[in-house]
Amino acid sequence: MISISITPEAFEAIRATLPHSDAPPSRGPDGLIRIWLDPKVAAELGRARGPGESYSDVILRLARES
Repeated sequence: MISISITPEAFEAIRATLPHSDAPPSRGPDGLIRIWLDPKVAAELGRARGPGESYSDVILRLARES
C-alpha cells in the first residue's frame, strides 16, 4: 500500500469508494487527509497528473468528468 495526502474536498469526492468510508477521516496538522492506496491505483493517479497538479487536483478533475 502507498500513502498519499489529499484535501478534504478530494476525500469527499472518493469517500464512498474507500474501505471504512463511514469512519471519520483523520486530518494531519496541514489539514490534509492521509489515505492508503494500492500501488497500481497510486501509479494511475500519478500518470493522470498534469503539470503542477496534485493528487487532489486529479481526483477532483476525474470526479467532475464522470
